[in-house]
Amino acid sequence: MPWSQSQRQRLALEKSVLESYFEGRVSWIDPTGDTKVEVRMTCTNDKRYTLRVYLPADFPSSCPTMIVSNPSTFLKKRNGNVMNESSSTDHTYGSKDGCTVICHFKPGLWKGDNTLYQVFMKGLIWLEAYEAHLRTGHPLSRFLQEM
Repeated sequence: MPWSQSQRQRLALEKSVLESYFEGRVSWIDPTGDTKVEVRMTCTNDKRYTLRVYLPADFPSSCPTMIVSNPSTFLKKRNGNVMNESSSTDHTYGSKDGCTVICHFKPGLWKGDNTLYQVFMKGLIWLEAYEAHLRTGHPLSRFLQEM
């Protein structure tokens, strides 16, 4: 998809901000087409994940979708159940490309001035809650507020 001039300016700013906070851990996939951005994250327990954001054609007007792309399969709950469905308890929105879609903003509450940095930080908070769930067995909703 060809980005408009204002979208290209916004994406250049987003890229600069992401690189300043996640230096050397950001990858842009097909930046002039079906654009996706990945950031490699490390949780406080040193567990590593990769978060991928799919930018909608009208970004920043619409909320992007976020998945946990590494590990490259669906995440599993502590009890072994696969996290591939929408769940308010788990703060998930189903699946995309064989991976778990996680909540970062409610799409209806998204505003055009929200940033990819905010999206990835909320993704990191979700990952920390997921790791806490794996340790304790408590639902993710115990560790996460409505976002």
